[in-house]
Amino acid sequence: MLLETLCSVAVYCPRCGRVEITDIPVFEKNRRVRYCKNCGNPLLSWEVRPRKGLLLLLTCGLCGAAIQKMFSLHQLHKIHFEKLYCEKDRFELGYIGRWQDIAEFLDFNEAEYDALHPEEDADPLEHQQALLEAVNRAHERILLGDLSCPCGSTAITVGIVGHSVLLECTDCGSSCLLPARTGKDLQRILHGDARHFPWKQELPLDMLRK
Repeated sequence: MLLETLCSVAVYCPRCGRVEITDIPVFEKNRRVRYCKNCGNPLLSWEVRPRKGLLLLLTCGLCGAAIQKMFSLHQLHKIHFEKLYCEKDRFELGYIGRWQDIAEFLDFNEAEYDALHPEEDADPLEHQQALLEAVNRAHERILLGDLSCPCGSTAITVGIVGHSVLLECTDCGSSCLLPARTGKDLQRILHGDARHFPWKQELPLDMLRK
């Protein structure tokens, strides 16, 4: 990490899921915004406060919550690598620390996934991008009235459970777990007829814990 850099932050874009590493300069006092190079969506904003530390402003790609993270200068000096989470749903937002440690983690994570899942083509970062894209597109379909519960309600929440997208109707309690491992799965979520989705009145607890 260069002396001019306070720390580095890698964040998953809440829109497309792409992860990008940003260096936070020591002497930058005004609030700055970083945009995703892939889709142009705001990725994160930050402000370096003299004698106080670093304020990060993020958006959770799962629940849409606005997240604020404050790190003192003493904390930043000690952090080599740390994960950033949404306090609401514990969804992983990204990482903070030294650029080299973050880059090594991303490379290792991809290599380890490939070793454990040799039959799958997509690496974990690409898979997370696909999941976030599916969640965002599902939200858009709900707003347009193109995706509704069999009861007719569009009051549907969208979440992620493992390698699947979870739809839950807040009116009747029905829920639907849609696998999102393959391109065919994702096309089903993005364009499939919701009337043919496997809606259930209740999901087993052991499925939600996976």
